[in-house]
Amino acid sequence: MAIHKPGKKDIDNTGLNSRATTKYARFINKDGSPNVVWRGSGILDRYSIYHYLINIPNWKFILLIFGYYMLINLLFAGIYYVGCQNHLLGLIKGTPFETFEEVYFFSSQTLTTVGYGRISPEGLLTNTIASTEALIGILTLAIITGLLYGRFVKPKAYIRYSDNAVIAPFQDGKGLMFRLLPIKNARLSEVIVTLTASMMIEENGKTINKYYSLPMQFNTINSLYLSWTIVHPINEDSPIWGMSMQELEEADFEFMVYLKAYDEDFSNTVISRTSYTFDEILNGSKFIPMYYDSEEGEGTIIDASKLNDYTETPESRI
Repeated sequence: MAIHKPGKKDIDNTGLNSRATTKYARFINKDGSPNVVWRGSGILDRYSIYHYLINIPNWKFILLIFGYYMLINLLFAGIYYVGCQNHLLGLIKGTPFETFEEVYFFSSQTLTTVGYGRISPEGLLTNTIASTEALIGILTLAIITGLLYGRFVKPKAYIRYSDNAVIAPFQDGKGLMFRLLPIKNARLSEVIVTLTASMMIEENGKTINKYYSLPMQFNTINSLYLSWTIVHPINEDSPIWGMSMQELEEADFEFMVYLKAYDEDFSNTVISRTSYTFDEILNGSKFIPMYYDSEEGEGTIIDASKLNDYTETPESRI
């Protein structure tokens, strides 16, 4: 267990619990989401459907739309099949499967308000069911359109981080480093990065969790077009100065990355987060350069496939 070091000022503005006596998992997931599980409140208090649908991955959103479309059509097709067959003019009856196929596609035409016209409802009850389905279809289309627009225009920091951090040679000593890269033609300026370390510390005979600011070589750049290697010099000002990898493991070391930048395309501020735990730190390694000049003189070439490439440097082990 790491011992509290006088002179290494801890911070308490992280928004996380600074008095935990045991740490079971990382605070920030690799994708930047907080690793928090809510208990003791209702599901409506814990979740917002809008925020969930805005933030889920594209493949989940698409599957959810298709799943909803299939489910609502199956529901109304079942209603038509069970109680409305004799009130659907133009319905061609055959085997049970063929009849259900007919009412299913009638349902899809009603839901989307296409209405080809071959099958039409007759009678108050069947017309009421069909008009209700048409209303649901119109409302669904409006909601999905709004969600698609919201997802499309939502500002997002398209940043890819290296899978691992490294302990590498830096100036006359060593440094804790990781690398990041802008993707998807992101135009980011006024980029600011903040690093916060979390460690289980023994203080006054008690084990508590404390947070420390990790000073960087520099934490601000005007524009981010190439890869950026963030460096925390391991010197007398570092909270991990003099610590070995075993001590970092015993301290359950994790450092959290907070990036804020101005997106020139959206004219808005974007934020990105991630974290690295002690087992994601490569002791005695350095990153391999991932950009070089074009032989044709066309500009700088960035090889994104080398974001995680490194070579071992045993002399920089701690």
